[in-house]
Amino acid sequence: MEKIIDKDQFEHITSPIDAILKRVKPVKGEVQYDGGVIYQPGAYRNVPIERYHHDRDLFDGPAVSKSIIKEILPVHGGSPKQFWGRWNWNKDRIDPKDPTEALIFGKAAHCLLLGDEVFEENFIVRPATYPDKDGKEKPWNGNATWCKQYLDLQKKEGLMVLTDKQMETIKRIRADASTYPLVQQGILNGRVERTLAAKDPETGIWLKVRPDAMPNADGVFADLKTIGSLDEDFMQRQIFDAGYYLQAAMTRMVCRLLKIPFETFVLVYVLNDDIPDTAHVEMNDQSILLPGGEEIPSELDHGEAMIRWALRTIRKCLDDGHWPGREPFQGGERKITMLPYHKSKITRFLNGIEGDVPPPSDEQEAA
Repeated sequence: MEKIIDKDQFEHITSPIDAILKRVKPVKGEVQYDGGVIYQPGAYRNVPIERYHHDRDLFDGPAVSKSIIKEILPVHGGSPKQFWGRWNWNKDRIDPKDPTEALIFGKAAHCLLLGDEVFEENFIVRPATYPDKDGKEKPWNGNATWCKQYLDLQKKEGLMVLTDKQMETIKRIRADASTYPLVQQGILNGRVERTLAAKDPETGIWLKVRPDAMPNADGVFADLKTIGSLDEDFMQRQIFDAGYYLQAAMTRMVCRLLKIPFETFVLVYVLNDDIPDTAHVEMNDQSILLPGGEEIPSELDHGEAMIRWALRTIRKCLDDGHWPGREPFQGGERKITMLPYHKSKITRFLNGIEGDVPPPSDEQEAA
């Protein structure tokens, strides 16, 4: 099997994260972004977040992040056609979807906990009431004309709308997070929202990552996540569903290309609940050896293998000028069947009524 990931370039760290924070040194060599096109790989500060996410011409060639990579991966419901339709390198791509309420909440929490954006320039708290046609104040109603017009106006102004309740929740989250030992040690302090970018040597495609925080400790990358539950099963599902394993893997890949030490990738979770909570986990970088000798790659290694597959697919599609869609059942060559469960369900039903099925009618017998 081809060696996609060079594990030898990384030291596997098993030390507790607080020990890592104490013993590593600050990173030097960041580049101040000057507002133009990025031609050189590096760690850039002050790249506007809108340009990072949406500007086709930020780099001198095609660029991908974790979020768009998901769109091409079949295991995440993607395809080359899906990817191309949403990728900003495509001048005819569809407009990005409006952010969901959960995404707006998460962005606002990031802003107030990390200070990565000016809150007033990106968010607004909507009023709790609105004036009716007679000028009387009524409780907010999203179906009311005044309320719809208010939301449309904020959208045109580029502002995301929050409620008073959401703001109170974020304040409680911030207060709880501030007491968490790892946060007090500085896991979310230091260099916030730096843009790390490097060209993949094999495909010529830029890889870009924007970790929430690079503390003043080499190789410790932290990312703040809002989450609806701290149940372990839920958190493990989120690693796949939200593509966090891809985010961590791409960060490691870019660090390797930039020769920036990579020690660990930490997810700092804040619970979106009336009673907030804070927790952290490190992304697994250790493979598992099964009794039979089979090795199961780590989440980071799996992520790199998926990204490598995606980059090669993107390069081929760019060269061919063709972006195929999904091809279920081997492009129609394989016949579709029901799931075994559904077949069994039908069989159990028919067996259960055997002998009670009405006999054929005379007309059916004659036919």
